[in-house]
Amino acid sequence: MNNVVVSLDIGSSKVSVVIAEINKKQFNVIGVGTSECKGVKKGVIVDIDATVEAIKTAVEMAEQMSNIKIKSAFVNIKGGYTTLIDNRGVIAVSREDKEITNEDVARVIQAAKVVALPPDKEIIDIIPQQYIVDGYDEIRDPVGMVGVRLEVDAKLVAASMTNVQNIIRTVQKAGLNVDGIVLEPLATSTIVLNDDERELGVALVDVGAETMDISVFRNKTLVFSKLIPVGGNHITSDISLICKITFSDAEKIKRQYGAASTKLVKSDDIIKISNVAGKGEKEIQVINVVEIMEARIQEMLYLIKSELEKNNLLNHLGAGIVITGGGLFNIKGIQDYAQDFFDIPVRFGYPNYIGVANPTYSASAGIAMYVLKQKKNSTIHVDSKKINRVLEENEESSSIDETEENKTNWIEKVKEFFADFF
Repeated sequence: MNNVVVSLDIGSSKVSVVIAEINKKQFNVIGVGTSECKGVKKGVIVDIDATVEAIKTAVEMAEQMSNIKIKSAFVNIKGGYTTLIDNRGVIAVSREDKEITNEDVARVIQAAKVVALPPDKEIIDIIPQQYIVDGYDEIRDPVGMVGVRLEVDAKLVAASMTNVQNIIRTVQKAGLNVDGIVLEPLATSTIVLNDDERELGVALVDVGAETMDISVFRNKTLVFSKLIPVGGNHITSDISLICKITFSDAEKIKRQYGAASTKLVKSDDIIKISNVAGKGEKEIQVINVVEIMEARIQEMLYLIKSELEKNNLLNHLGAGIVITGGGLFNIKGIQDYAQDFFDIPVRFGYPNYIGVANPTYSASAGIAMYVLKQKKNSTIHVDSKKINRVLEENEESSSIDETEENKTNWIEKVKEFFADFF
């Protein structure tokens, strides 16, 4: 099997690993691993050793789930820590009959990469926006067309060499090679947005633990990216500080009782938690917690709206705003609250695939799908001696909650997966 991709999402609160493949044009998740990470602050690696341990733990979980030994992975970089540069590449079509081939497209994209950059920047990706054949523009795919001159308008993604090298070094210290660095908004949009949204104009807001990554797509291309250093952990910190409770207790309360508006809770509901000193209980009114949350959520939405208005983008979002990431997800009433605030359509997006159907996997699953669509792959190894045992274990476990027909289909898929290695 050579169409398997391993993606690695290094976030401020967690590291996620996804092993995926495209089999018969179907995107399948083979393995998933997640680990708490304390080595990243606001999307930047600040403690390599802590991040390395988190990567190793997540990789081990994914390997055990999939029975695949991971040797390399594609890694994300936040959109806000990159610069988008417009540039044009121009070449002469090489064939005598002047038919444009994939090789010509590769050459013109390479030509578009020629640009003067500051010494501390390097190009990590290129996003073709349109191809031009003998002066005719707005061409999406020129392969097969006839022409003498081929041009491409593209956005170059440039990133700090320091940031890139720290990512590579960290992954390598965890025992993996880096297949490539993927711009996170491009990856996330691949799995969260649909073609109509990217065409009409949409703002994708990825709310993590400590950051909000705002990306705007129009005419199916990325036109804007900005990082705001505020995320879901700030809501938890507010609750912890004002209610004088631990961060972990505040996180539990936020998840269990939290809401976007005080209109959604009763004024007399009480939460009882153990005192920090361990003696007795502390009573907290739910409405007070929600008041704290509403204030911070309103600030976060204001920062998003302000950034979109400042760049004259808010009035050009025909498909509205799509929010993903774990920072605001599962907060009661958040979608209606956000839609009233922005006064345009708002929805929450996440990968709709078994194993990663949660917004916390939007980036990691998105990286895998984005790379697979480019027909790239990662280096993996399967221990064939374990295959029969794995098949038997899967057969036994699948009988617990599946019908006989579904069980048979599932086992056949597993056998088909392993058969590709022989």
